[in-house]
Amino acid sequence: MLPKQENYQLARQLAIEGLRQSDLKERAVRSGGRYEARGSGEALVELLYLGQELRLSFPEGTIETKDGPGPIPLREEIIILHYLEKATGALLTDRWISFAEIPGGAFYYPVFLQRCKFPLVKFFGGDPEALKTVAYPMQGMPLDLGDSGVKIQALPFIPLALIMWRGDAEFPAEGNLLFDVSITEYLPLEDIVILAETVVWRLVKNKNANSPQRAQRTPS
Repeated sequence: MLPKQENYQLARQLAIEGLRQSDLKERAVRSGGRYEARGSGEALVELLYLGQELRLSFPEGTIETKDGPGPIPLREEIIILHYLEKATGALLTDRWISFAEIPGGAFYYPVFLQRCKFPLVKFFGGDPEALKTVAYPMQGMPLDLGDSGVKIQALPFIPLALIMWRGDAEFPAEGNLLFDVSITEYLPLEDIVILAETVVWRLVKNKNANSPQRAQRTPS
């Protein structure tokens, strides 16, 4: 079996080759992106990803951030390429479902719990309201679900809902991540897990960066 890094490299290359053979303008439209032809067979697709504007250059398939930090981690590049490759243009339904309700989701559910839901509850169970604050840099919007909820637009047609319920003397804190019913029109299950995991850990990183303890350790 190939090492994970080589698996990622292969997955990235296969996605780029698939996009090279596709109608890239149509792919951009169906994914909610912007297409620009640049002559000599070159083209540019711009997509919004977790609040960052990305530029995908073809035929090379390179991905750069228009503004803000970079580069994009390899496994996130694969998510973005798969999104562009798979997008059907299906409209959002505004109907939220859990990961277990996604067709085939039951098979990956234990992985989803360990990598996505459990970290969300661990780091935000004691302070559900912090979820709204730390989601702001990712253009997160308050969501009227649970005791504290946010909606994060991961990609143009992929919103994620992250919800927390406060614990009490009888029940521990609880949380969950929800997806629009149309999610499988844009990503395969494996990528949905990685995207959800990426969002959760970015929120955790924002929370840690804003914690008083970290602020006290930071030199003035």
